[in-house]
Amino acid sequence: MRVLLSEYACEPNRGSEAEVGWQRALHMAPLADEVWVLTRTNNQSVIEADPLSHTPGLHFIYYDLPKWALKLKKQAWFFHFYVLLWQWGAYRKAARLHAVRPFDVVFHVTFVSIRYGSLMGWLGIPFIIGPVAGGERAPFRLRRGLPFRGKVNELIRDLNIFAQHYNPFAYLAFACAEHIYVTTSESLCLVPPKWQHKVTVHLAVASHGNTICSVIRKLPECPRFVYAGRLLHFKGLHLAIRALAEARMTIPDATLTLIGDGPAEDWLRAVARRYGVSEVVEFAGRQPRQFFIGALRSYTALVFPSLHDSGGLVVLEALSEGIPVVCLDLGGPGVIINDLCGFVVHVADADEAQLVTGIANAMISLGTMSSEEMKRLSYGAIARAKELSWASLTARIAARR
Repeated sequence: MRVLLSEYACEPNRGSEAEVGWQRALHMAPLADEVWVLTRTNNQSVIEADPLSHTPGLHFIYYDLPKWALKLKKQAWFFHFYVLLWQWGAYRKAARLHAVRPFDVVFHVTFVSIRYGSLMGWLGIPFIIGPVAGGERAPFRLRRGLPFRGKVNELIRDLNIFAQHYNPFAYLAFACAEHIYVTTSESLCLVPPKWQHKVTVHLAVASHGNTICSVIRKLPECPRFVYAGRLLHFKGLHLAIRALAEARMTIPDATLTLIGDGPAEDWLRAVARRYGVSEVVEFAGRQPRQFFIGALRSYTALVFPSLHDSGGLVVLEALSEGIPVVCLDLGGPGVIINDLCGFVVHVADADEAQLVTGIANAMISLGTMSSEEMKRLSYGAIARAKELSWASLTARIAARR
């Protein structure tokens, strides 16, 4: 069987969407005679420098738009046109290859946003989409604590989600698809009812089954919590900072480290000052992914209170190292985490103050937990990571179930 994967984003050791493309390619290779990955030319040097890219049966094809389009890509107004142009050019390249030596099936892997659709269904062979996301929204009552810029960004997202119901490119992809995977029930609602019989809800992210930790770690001397990812308003880090201030009334030596950068950093620093915890909230800046994974085991837990996140790859990376996770029951993290591997703070009917207290209580529980209780959570984290491996995710999607 010859398989084609359409993967705009595909790079090793980058995390996020690029990691989704890379891992799906690697784990599809054992399931087919040949796997051909169509991705950006910009990814070529990084991919070919990785020995795993030379796995037998795995081949990479590269395509990019002309330089003028790559320059305009940096302009927000042009980006959606850029995406459509790349999809069209990638389809034409795939069609030429298909005419010479036909593929048996094509998967659209990345972009993982439902709004961009895909043209690969025009190849006339079985076409599988996803898992894709894009329907997740922050509850309105949890936006009150956001700054003006954050509220505007969420309103723009709401408008984009509304417009998705009238998106001809997505509808074209849905009509051509044999099967559609979406990451959450919120994204399922964006698929018109007449095509929902094709849809399965499934996470887009998974864990690295070949690197999952099996040794229980030594606990840090004082409660140390960590977040990793972009510093964006919707990530809920203002709630985590407020929760730390509340938790320190019971566990006064608790700290929080934020690994990453982003437009919300200045605002988050101001939040830390306002709640009197600026000295114990460390802004560690952007770090290489391997640095974060290597440092994980020195922390008590990962705190990931995102208001809408379809996946949360960092959550699975923490579980793989035996690190429990504190999250909200929203999006992908709310599906991944259970009582055996962390603490899920329930959002239904809760306001910001109640969520802050819920996160603080989880921090206190983790910070005062006995070594035996923490060992139980660490074993649960590792077990959950093994359950949600890239191998099982790819096999399920390849089998179209």
